[in-house]
Amino acid sequence: MGAVLITKKSAELYVDDRYTIRAKCESNLKVYSLSSLSLKGKVAVEDHISVREFASLKKNHKRAKWKITSNVVENLRAVKSAGEIREIRKASRIVDLCFSRIHKFVKVGITEMQIAQELERTAIKNGADGMAFESIVAWGANAAAPHHLSGKQKIGRDNFLLLDFGVLVNGYHSDFTRTFFIGRPNKKQEKIYNTVLEAQVRGIEKVQPENPAALVDTAARRHIERAGFGKYFTHNTGHGVGLEIHELPNFSAKSGDVLRAGMVVTVEPGIYIEGWGGVRIEDMVLVSDGGPIILSKSPKDLESMIVRV
Repeated sequence: MGAVLITKKSAELYVDDRYTIRAKCESNLKVYSLSSLSLKGKVAVEDHISVREFASLKKNHKRAKWKITSNVVENLRAVKSAGEIREIRKASRIVDLCFSRIHKFVKVGITEMQIAQELERTAIKNGADGMAFESIVAWGANAAAPHHLSGKQKIGRDNFLLLDFGVLVNGYHSDFTRTFFIGRPNKKQEKIYNTVLEAQVRGIEKVQPENPAALVDTAARRHIERAGFGKYFTHNTGHGVGLEIHELPNFSAKSGDVLRAGMVVTVEPGIYIEGWGGVRIEDMVLVSDGGPIILSKSPKDLESMIVRV
């Protein structure tokens, strides 16, 4: 456990003694033992701590008067510094290299897990510290589950293969999704893919400073609804990315967030039909005064996603 104590005059880092040396190497703040932390008076804590952690604070600091706050730190972290953006760009470049490798690696008969393992090998080889989360490789009907767990399912023909993955670089995450087609798509498959692609384009167009985050969700969702697939788009359109894979802002219909220059966000609409399959397309986008900047350089038009067998 660790805590940052912020006052009007200073910011100090308190950590478990097992992490003192590491904290001194990784933080510019003064580092102290967590056992020396003493709190009194009015103290605000973020609502992300666990019930157990909060109970421990109240037990060990009886002179403190507690106030629960929400998203104070998260709102600060939502806008990235130039250094943070450099790390995220580096992570995005590695993602592009991974995608290029998998485009050549995919073939009928290998398993979802083999593809996930090749993604990790390629990421590490190209400078990633690790994967940002457990890679999602979903073939055919499995792609209807947005958070499918990659397994021993073998890749076949004439259906979609969804890849959702990201890498870590110096603590910063990337997030990326592409959907291959193995074989030759029929009219329905083409329509669904192109509907998702156009929805993503419309969502990205709204990634502008001062725009409500909900506007991004509305732009993407409305296009999918008008195409007749609204009930099959079952999650929010995207989120911020940084030290965590999910940060502010949140692209949902009810989001109260407002976009600001320097945010890095995902735009990732999808259509998922149980027993049939699914399509999701995702890019990280830098919010800038000059308009949205898509960080990934990987193609996403349907023709480029077709793997002929």
